[in-house]
Amino acid sequence: MKPFLVIGRVGDKSLHPGWLLGAEPNFDVFLSYFGDEPDKFRDQATYYEQVKGGKWPILHRIITEHWDLISRYSAVWLPDDDLLTNAHDINKMFAFMQAFDLSLAQPALSLDSYFSHSSLLQQTNSILRFTNFVEVMAPIFSADALKQLRNTFGESPSGWGLDNLWPLLLDNSNKRKIAILDAVTVVHTRPLGGELYKKNPELSPERDVEKLIQQYSDLFISRRSFKNKFRIYATANLAVNNSDISAFVKGKLYRLIAKHRSSRVEKYSA
Repeated sequence: MKPFLVIGRVGDKSLHPGWLLGAEPNFDVFLSYFGDEPDKFRDQATYYEQVKGGKWPILHRIITEHWDLISRYSAVWLPDDDLLTNAHDINKMFAFMQAFDLSLAQPALSLDSYFSHSSLLQQTNSILRFTNFVEVMAPIFSADALKQLRNTFGESPSGWGLDNLWPLLLDNSNKRKIAILDAVTVVHTRPLGGELYKKNPELSPERDVEKLIQQYSDLFISRRSFKNKFRIYATANLAVNNSDISAFVKGKLYRLIAKHRSSRVEKYSA
């Protein structure tokens, strides 16, 4: 048993085979395949299943059913299957999780990625940014954070709204527990609304967000709320922003710069 775990909901066009190349993986792999070909990827996984359904309901079921096993890993990554990366970078990502004692993190997106949040694009002058937001596309959880947040995975079938909820449920009072890892990038290779959404048309992101807002009414998780706007509290060089206002301004500036730089880069094409 390796110290870390990657759990992927994967389809026929999944890029996960590349996740095992470039270095000896320091992680086990649980593949949950939603296609139709029997045993298609079984030989590429430590643990394997074949089942239909959306990403987050299935992940909730997997983690609940196999909690005695999964809870033994030091950190767990839950990536979408259209992320281009390799074992060297995934190993590095987990190393950063431990070195900085993070609860929740994600790799930055390369500039040629398709994206919905330009805040998550790589900043070349940073190793990591301590922040208040991690997207559902590629979250990494420490063992303690996964234990605390795992039940939320079943509360939004589309996953929408979870990325605003998680930081408010974790203890990030020192503003050093949640981070974007600029030292490790992945390429988001497909436009938003991927294969899993097409195979599960019953998913309703807007409905899921509204349900979460009502369920956690005391936390004010709406993305329109000022307190939920993207912030950078510190970078790896410890340029600290203890003021919420200055953190918001820096987050806004970084987002605009990254969006401008990305607009000048041709998007990924296989």
